[in-house]
Amino acid sequence: MSCQLPDDCLYEIFEYLDYDRKTFYSLLLVNRFYCKISIEILWRNIWRDIWYNRFKITYEQFLRVSSSILSTLFACFPQESKNLLFKNKVFISTPTSKPPLFNYPSFCKTLPIDEICQIIRIGLEKSPIY
Repeated sequence: MSCQLPDDCLYEIFEYLDYDRKTFYSLLLVNRFYCKISIEILWRNIWRDIWYNRFKITYEQFLRVSSSILSTLFACFPQESKNLLFKNKVFISTPTSKPPLFNYPSFCKTLPIDEICQIIRIGLEKSPIY
């Protein structure tokens, strides 16, 4: 006989793992439900994570991670927004032509404008948009 915890109990348990990124990356592979909860928790304050860990990784890694996050978020934009950016000569590549599995922006619970501006500024300095 198998025993399964209710979804809200699992969510509470996962909440305690907030800073244990390695465990979350493992949970992504268990099943769709674990993946959804893990993504939700990993993305809720993605800017904090990248900004405060910027000194623990190389500058190139920081740029790559920042660029990946921005590209993933851009992939979630409606087509109208993408067209507007393209029209204004803002070219952001998307990780794939397929639509994202999750609505990542909906999981972002904080929007620290200063950190986001810094990340974008650093990214533009490295590879300016013409």
